Amino acid sequence: MKVSYNWLKDYVAIPAPPQELGERLSLIGFELEEILQRRLDYPDVLVGKVVQVTPHPNADRLRVCEVEVGDRRLSIVCGAPNVAEGQKVPVALEGAQLPGGMKVRRAKIRGVESRGMICSEAELGLAPHSDGIWVLPQETPVGKPLAEALQFQADWVLDLGITPNRPDALSHIGIAREVAAAYNLSLRKPAIELHQALPKASERIQVDIQTPEGCPRYAARVIQGVRIGPSPAWLVQRLEAVGMRSINNIVDITNYVMLETGQPLHAFDLQQIVGERIVVREAKEGERFVTLDGKEHTLPEQTVLICDATKPVAIGGIMGGLNSEVTAQTTDILLESAYFNPQFIQRSARALGIQSEAAIRFSRGTDPNGVRYALDRAAQLMETLAGGRVLQGTVDAYPRPIEPWQVPLDVEQINTLLGTSLTLKEMAEILEKLELKIEGRQVWVPTFRPDLTRVADLAEEIARLYGLDNIPAARTTAVPYRIPSNQLDRFVDELKAVLTGLGLQEVITNSMINAQRWEALTGMPVYPIMNPLSADMSGLRNTLLPSLLQVVQHNHHRQVREVRIFEINRVFHPPARADQLPDERLHLAIALSGLREGSGWYSSKQPVDFYDIKGIVEALADKISLDSVEFISYDNFAVEMQSQALMSGKERLGFFGRAKPAWLEAFDLEERVWVAEFSVPGLYAHRRVEKRYRPVPRFPWVDRDLAVVVRRDVEAGQLVEKVKSLLIPDLRDVQIFDVYEGKQIEAGKKSVALRFFFQSDERTLTEAEVNRAMDTILNALAGEFQARLRS
Repeated sequence: MKVSYNWLKDYVAIPAPPQELGERLSLIGFELEEILQRRLDYPDVLVGKVVQVTPHPNADRLRVCEVEVGDRRLSIVCGAPNVAEGQKVPVALEGAQLPGGMKVRRAKIRGVESRGMICSEAELGLAPHSDGIWVLPQETPVGKPLAEALQFQADWVLDLGITPNRPDALSHIGIAREVAAAYNLSLRKPAIELHQALPKASERIQVDIQTPEGCPRYAARVIQGVRIGPSPAWLVQRLEAVGMRSINNIVDITNYVMLETGQPLHAFDLQQIVGERIVVREAKEGERFVTLDGKEHTLPEQTVLICDATKPVAIGGIMGGLNSEVTAQTTDILLESAYFNPQFIQRSARALGIQSEAAIRFSRGTDPNGVRYALDRAAQLMETLAGGRVLQGTVDAYPRPIEPWQVPLDVEQINTLLGTSLTLKEMAEILEKLELKIEGRQVWVPTFRPDLTRVADLAEEIARLYGLDNIPAARTTAVPYRIPSNQLDRFVDELKAVLTGLGLQEVITNSMINAQRWEALTGMPVYPIMNPLSADMSGLRNTLLPSLLQVVQHNHHRQVREVRIFEINRVFHPPARADQLPDERLHLAIALSGLREGSGWYSSKQPVDFYDIKGIVEALADKISLDSVEFISYDNFAVEMQSQALMSGKERLGFFGRAKPAWLEAFDLEERVWVAEFSVPGLYAHRRVEKRYRPVPRFPWVDRDLAVVVRRDVEAGQLVEKVKSLLIPDLRDVQIFDVYEGKQIEAGKKSVALRFFFQSDERTLTEAEVNRAMDTILNALAGEFQARLRS
């Protein structure tokens, strides 16, 4: 950002010359990229008048100009395409010394004598380049020194690098605040005094905000009877010093106040606002709009539009419209000052390819509570410089005011971060220089500093103003020998150890996916990426399973059929509101395919099936001590038929089963694939933390088998749960070892074989005791499920 040294002096009494000021600003975080002097007080550079222009006899692109300079007429050869008779121009006489070491001499150019030079702004050091000579205003007096005639005050321009997190520094007052803090001086903001007149502004304009998320605040004033014309010399010089072109007094005032306060403004021709009403809404799908530069744009969704009763008149925070611009015929001004959501502006500006000065500031975050000051400041200047009459009051729509927030002033943490020994009072004195309010050990952060949200941010502010050179170099550094680990991270490592121990391999896949394809596949919305590298990276995945199926596909196409893989990574779900970041969730996913025992000579050539994926899930649940586990039938977007949900109490932790045929077809997979996906935080929350141990049994166990015939719709797990509910004292475990349906079993029924393990900690069990327990079990199963012994 370019900053004028003279302009800064309006707000703070700078005690240092420009070069020293630039070095001091670099030390407090604003790197000085370049410093340029602007001056016109060169000896022998006067104002001249072009009285005659004739073609050069020996060169098509040159002209011979007769230039009147005071009481003299000079013949000057000029190659500028814009030179014309009647112009007032800067003329460097023979012997004049110009910037860059150029000295003007009398010379013959292609046979014609030239006694001086008509200068451009670039040749006088006021611009990096020029397309032609500098044409001065017609009222400029001829013959006078150029600086005197233009009332030009020499200045220095500092080009500062402003980091994206410091929107408050994109203004002269913002930089002046930093200068005042650095030199322990007072900041002088311009006082505002308006001579308001009836009628009230609210009688001429109404404001309706229909998108408070995109535009939290919109304020407007009405200025009547303005006279459109050129700006005074001081205003033009200040704008041109920082690289902005003068247009007319009204537009120049809005640009001046933006550069002064950091708050972009926009002036509408009130006569072009239909219905005396401003409506702030989001653009409709496919809506088109012509901006001030004459270009037509198709507006993306969530673009904030400023509209009147019938049409859009501006793209909020980015650029005004051609249909409401201020022209020479404008007499009444509707002056806008608003606060727009930075995320809305970032998305829209990038999509439209517009990087206006306003968009740069709004996308970084302006001060929502600086809206009124900038509005009144611009109204004051329009009253003074354009003869306007400011109507009474402001129309200010601010449905949900944005308030300052608190950050704890943690002295110990800040000193630890910086390696200092500052007291609370010393820290408070530093922060108060930046207009931060201190109450005890709390810092009230003003809304013009959106970058200050935590203790580390306060530490950075203290460090740069205290002076990095004043922080002593540490001779020793305390290194903690024990760093407390994140418990969830340790749990993730435990999951990986268990799964690799079960024979699975870990994979890591890309979280950026083809949004359109995945939405069609999963039936769920995908969080879009604003500026994707390609269509295949246009969104953030909402599930891990398609990523694993891509890995399976990659292996199958290379004749690797036995795939047992898992991934622990994040998925992203769209938030409730468009201005929020996606909801990130840590998931675990598993995929199995191929033969259970591989293709060796010993292999049974049996493909993996439902019981393989279920066995892995059961083993995982057992290894991490998952509490109150239950499996229920469950089909969803990814699995069907042989599929289950893993439950802990009433919470579903995930699911597993056979991938849907549509998914296999989408990834060109001919064989069945078994998949699972779980919430890692859910597994972590429902694990049993307390471990219970018991001594190794001294007495042998007794096992008994029982095969019962039940209805086909009775799940084997229901039999096990029923047996466990009997609370038989010495029954240690129940296992299912066979399920059979066939010729020996009647239609509509099946045989389930169970194995029971009995053991006592006090004695060897007798056969009679085990038989009584088995009778109890059989009677319970018969009563509950009409089970009978298989013959």
